[in-house]
Amino acid sequence: MSLGPGDPPERTPVDPLRVHSAVRGPCLLVEAEGELTILTSDELREHVLADMRAMSGPPLVVLDVGEVSFCDSSGLNAMITLWKAAHGSGGELVLARPERRFRTIIERSGLDRHLIAHRTPEEALAALSTR
Repeated sequence: MSLGPGDPPERTPVDPLRVHSAVRGPCLLVEAEGELTILTSDELREHVLADMRAMSGPPLVVLDVGEVSFCDSSGLNAMITLWKAAHGSGGELVLARPERRFRTIIERSGLDRHLIAHRTPEEALAALSTR
């Protein structure tokens, strides 16, 4: 279909980001679903930072990214900010369920040295709980 002079361009709908979190033992499990982009990364960052501030003790955070369909540089920056905040408070932030494409982005950016990934949220929670 061609566009006429008055036709608006068709847009690919943005998959909004949904963020849910729950305390599991000494850890915070954060589940993200959707696109992690310049339009949504602030939402993730502010949600997790607020939850980290509410925790007693050093924040031990599992970020489950198994349902993140896309991540751009703003999303990576949000994760770096969260990782730094956790470490600055004596805690840790790890990833769970990163898909192959997501892992590739982390590896190519060199962030895999800091953002440790686990196959499942349970594996990540167990690793942090023994910390």
